Amino acid sequence: MALRLSPGTPVYRFNRLRYPDDAPMAIEFATVVATALPSIDSVDTSLYEALERTGHRPMRALQRLRAVLLTPEQADLLKAKPGDAGLLVERLGSLRDGRAVEMSQSYYRSDTYDFVAELSMST
Repeated sequence: MALRLSPGTPVYRFNRLRYPDDAPMAIEFATVVATALPSIDSVDTSLYEALERTGHRPMRALQRLRAVLLTPEQADLLKAKPGDAGLLVERLGSLRDGRAVEMSQSYYRSDTYDFVAELSMST
């Protein structure tokens, strides 16, 4: 529903565990409209690079951040304790024409994520 697709529309699902060094930082789940990629194997190390090659890289995204408590499975993958604080980042990426192409959920260890935002007002 988040991608505004009809039931049964093919999608690709990607799951990965991100490591900045030797410690896990995030668990990521991404769902991409299948028409945006020639195959699931066309993605090597970067989903956005693969989408760029086909002209389907999101040009706009709506992102939501919220605090969560890590489940036992998430904590195990992130080398944390069940119930530890985490950060959930949900993103819906759209093409220039407004069609949704990618939806992702990323669960971060709370001690590895630093959020900075710059806000400006136009007159």
